[in-house]
Amino acid sequence: MNEAKQEIIATRTGCLGGSDARLIQSIAEAGKIPQSAIKRLAICKGLAEQPQFTNPAIEYGNYVESMVFESLHNQDERWQSNPCLVSIKYSRPNCKVIDHVDFFLQDDEKRVLVLGECKATRSTYEQTYDEYRWQLLHHYLLGCEKAKELGGYKVKVMLCHYCTDGIDLTQPFEFDPSRLTVKTLRNMEKLSKSYHIAEAMDIIDNFLETFTEYYEDEVDGNLLPEKVKTEFDQVTTFLTEIKEREKKVEDFKKKLTEFMISKGIKGIKTDAWAITLVNESESVSVDYKAIFANEIEAKKPRIANKLKKQYKKVTKKKAYVMIKTKENNNE
Repeated sequence: MNEAKQEIIATRTGCLGGSDARLIQSIAEAGKIPQSAIKRLAICKGLAEQPQFTNPAIEYGNYVESMVFESLHNQDERWQSNPCLVSIKYSRPNCKVIDHVDFFLQDDEKRVLVLGECKATRSTYEQTYDEYRWQLLHHYLLGCEKAKELGGYKVKVMLCHYCTDGIDLTQPFEFDPSRLTVKTLRNMEKLSKSYHIAEAMDIIDNFLETFTEYYEDEVDGNLLPEKVKTEFDQVTTFLTEIKEREKKVEDFKKKLTEFMISKGIKGIKTDAWAITLVNESESVSVDYKAIFANEIEAKKPRIANKLKKQYKKVTKKKAYVMIKTKENNNE
């Protein structure tokens, strides 16, 4: 089972599989590559590494899957765990379409293929089906392709749902058969028409053709090319110097202000510069925000909401970078 999981991780590069079915469908519906799909496609193209992590829920899910497979295999040794189906129909030059099925049975006597998906969730069976419907349809379509290759086999997809609600995952894992629901899904041929995998793969293939660079949301500056990193270091050095000089100027102006006030000096001039003392003063204005918050929004919320909509102001701001320097690089 662990070897199969490692194989699944390895095929994240160069391939899209059943776990990507929701993403594939979202691309078909949008008619383009949404921002949310970029990182997965970067992994597919080999521009980013697949993050690997685990937690008790994942480990328990793997445990349940192994227990269900053991039960199936004991009943019929033809059951396979996590075989990889490769699609010719839906694969494209820049990306293969594959499917690692949790459970797979090829019954040559009845000429039937059974593809099983195992999910251990806190949700109900119905909720789990709705959440993973695209993955189940992915199984069905690749199963149909395999069935056609074999010569007219029927295809069945079953969902094995194990309810984990109320289970303490910090305790040793135990398998309770009463929590397991197994159903063979119906109307898959009709439902599969809503899964637009071919259209999505055309869009994905076209995108990957020219997709050559990818950057994470945050990039380690030490990984930048040496020339670029040198330029960054120079700029941040300039910013640090500017900050230090601005502080010196402010300290000087503060001392100079105190000196000129104490000596009654209003200005100092040369041919190159001029300094003028601006005495302390007050300005009076109306705090409209406070009026709105205290007199209208607090006392007449409906009128406040109407005014907000009526006088809504949208201001577009250009993108920019904000550079911060550390006062102590040793920290």
